[in-house]
Amino acid sequence: MAIQVNNISGSTAVELIDINSGINKINSMTIANTYSSAIAIDLYLKNAGGTDYYIFKSLSIPTGQTLKLESDEVSFDNTIYNFYIKMGGGSDTASVIIKY
Repeated sequence: MAIQVNNISGSTAVELIDINSGINKINSMTIANTYSSAIAIDLYLKNAGGTDYYIFKSLSIPTGQTLKLESDEVSFDNTIYNFYIKMGGGSDTASVIIKY
């Protein structure tokens, strides 16, 4: 099992998994709010044509809390989609851990 660790800040979308990455199954994913207040998170897939498909949009994670997603909640065809996360605020921070 491999682990990908990301510390994310700001409101710019961050690509977590690229179409060409070769990652074929996510076992679990955690998103921990490391900011001083609640953050809003978008988690979505984007196809080669640039269309977004949201797993969730503007999901609020309270201060100091962690959201854990299991494989059936974040499974997708990585030969068709890139996997992105985006936070709502310019100062927001989060730690994202993906196990695959």
